[in-house]
Amino acid sequence: MVSRYFNVWLAFFRNTLSRDMEFKMNFIFEIFIDAIYYGSLFFFFKIIFQFTDSLGDFNQDAIIIFLIILYLADSLYVFFLGGNVFEVNNKVKTGDLDFILLKPINSQFFISTRYVNTYALISMFILSLLLVKLTYEYHNHTFIFANYLVCSISLILGMFVFYSVEFLIASLVFWYRNFSYAGWLAGELIKYSRRPDSIYKKWFRKALFSIFPMAMITSVPARFLIFGFNLKLFIAQLFIACIFLWLTTIVWNLGLKRYESASS
Repeated sequence: MVSRYFNVWLAFFRNTLSRDMEFKMNFIFEIFIDAIYYGSLFFFFKIIFQFTDSLGDFNQDAIIIFLIILYLADSLYVFFLGGNVFEVNNKVKTGDLDFILLKPINSQFFISTRYVNTYALISMFILSLLLVKLTYEYHNHTFIFANYLVCSISLILGMFVFYSVEFLIASLVFWYRNFSYAGWLAGELIKYSRRPDSIYKKWFRKALFSIFPMAMITSVPARFLIFGFNLKLFIAQLFIACIFLWLTTIVWNLGLKRYESASS
């Protein structure tokens, strides 16, 4: 089963790569836009650190590592899933979901992974090298392999949380056909993952690690790499990721029961 779906994803990847290579300027433009976005966040925090020495338990060097992990988390999500989730809205409204439901493959998997943003591979490669260099220097020229391993797993779990939040919001179209603010709402929620959890008040931080798990996307992987492994935090992230992924399948199946086929 796993190998079958992996082979399907590889086919999606090859098709998307072939398409992207035909439009090389778009490929370059996407990388350029990413660079501008990353730079704007970097200078935002640079300005903040003109007035303070730290943000909670993140000093300036730790914030730079946090930002690299933020960029890496974004690139990871964009590569595997970004650009697909909000196609749910269009597919439901136009009735194109019919064609997906007829395919001999899980419909949620198909609609979530159909297009791969291949340009994000370059970003991930560069950011990974930069992250290793910065953390090596941060830990007094010590390479702690276990921290990198846990951080990598944590980034993947964070990607699943990111996906779940966006997918749950996109799936509202089954109940509210004219719901056109899904992208905006998801963007507003994801903003809370783009700042270290320690800048928020205690009660809100608890929410960011539980029912409103934006801290799981970036802050948790950053904490593992900067401050070391925390078993309780890792178990919490794993639990939240599993619960939210499970919720996406529940909501998707409920939504399909409400879906009115274009042919009906």
